Amino acid sequence: WTFIEKVPIERYLLGVVPYEIGHNAPQSAIAAQAVLARTWALANAHRYVIDGYNLCNHTQCQVYKSPALANKAVTNAILMTKGKYLSWRNKPIHAVYHASNGGVMAASEEAWSMDSLPYFKPRFDGSEEWVNNFQLPLKTDLQVRSFLEQKKWAYGNEYYRFRWKRNLSDIQLRDALKNSLGSTFLPKKLQVLKRGDSGRVVSLSVQGKLPEEKVVLHLDQIRRVFRSLPSTLFVIQKLRDNIWEFSGGGFGHGVGLSQVGAIDLASRGWNEKKILKYYYPGTTYRSLPLPPKDP
Repeated sequence: WTFIEKVPIERYLLGVVPYEIGHNAPQSAIAAQAVLARTWALANAHRYVIDGYNLCNHTQCQVYKSPALANKAVTNAILMTKGKYLSWRNKPIHAVYHASNGGVMAASEEAWSMDSLPYFKPRFDGSEEWVNNFQLPLKTDLQVRSFLEQKKWAYGNEYYRFRWKRNLSDIQLRDALKNSLGSTFLPKKLQVLKRGDSGRVVSLSVQGKLPEEKVVLHLDQIRRVFRSLPSTLFVIQKLRDNIWEFSGGGFGHGVGLSQVGAIDLASRGWNEKKILKYYYPGTTYRSLPLPPKDP
């Protein structure tokens, strides 16, 4: 059995927005989230058409739960942006977003195997002081490590996962590989083979004791295998024989709007249009056609 709820898109947003960005965020940040959630729904309405419905209710699509958390701020944000969405070439954009980019936005091809999109380019996410403090691309471990040691002037830098560390043992790494890929060898060497321009790991080699004991993980597969890693913006250091330290920044894929960044910008007085233009440059803020009036 599949339970299907038929719901108008504006009511659908009442069950998405408070679970994606929260109901206590500044009004313009909630409004920006509403526009993105609407845009994403429009662009992906065909996703499960073969199964007889449009969207799922979990993170594979957008989180959708009871509208009970939709307080006045959420309701007002949805009403004030009713029918609004972002487009590019007259179509709804690929409106992905995430919790935190750690101070640098990613290109879409750094997260997924897809063609590049002009509104997703690697850029530093912060004030002028932050942007002028670094230079893209961040291609080496040394560059990324130096970047991760700083956070002042970055937008959303008070978020608890803006900078993070994770220690994983050989056994934990082995178990993660086994659960995801069926590989049973004990990892003895981890090596970043390639980084994207934003410094994110796009190719990671995991080597066992024997030459044939090797897997190479790519793009979002890295986080799907090693689920305890908040992002792919990290450097690796072996602390001792069986412990690996991952030092990183941000939570999520890093493409598009950073929710904590949007909250920071909203607290600085930015409205939703300015926030969306900043995170999706070159896109158009537009309205759905009005339904025909009754004769």
